[in-house]
Amino acid sequence: MDRNEFELFIAEILDNIPAEFHDRAENLIIEIDETEIPVSKSTGKNSPRQIILGLYHGVPITKRAAGKPIFPDKITIYKKSIESVSSNDEELKKTIKRVVLHEIGHYFGLGEDKLHILGY
Repeated sequence: MDRNEFELFIAEILDNIPAEFHDRAENLIIEIDETEIPVSKSTGKNSPRQIILGLYHGVPITKRAAGKPIFPDKITIYKKSIESVSSNDEELKKTIKRVVLHEIGHYFGLGEDKLHILGY
């Protein structure tokens, strides 16, 4: 999938987020990084390094003090990483959607356990 198609698909995903969430997402940048395939740091011998598909940078809205933050929150979507774990176009689209919704979940304050239950 070329970058333009990748961006358009992410825009389509964002357009289909329920209005009550879409309207609350402010000061948020979504960036596509296609320069590398980042991996997590190993936290011990029983936790292998994993490819990072997306990353939320910021303070979840549930943890913010009154007022708006000065700097925007940012979600980075790692295009090469997602492509590396997808074997066909259908799987690629499912993975993009899951990653985008997962990172938006972090923006709204959901932890890994809750996102896992929701399938993201």
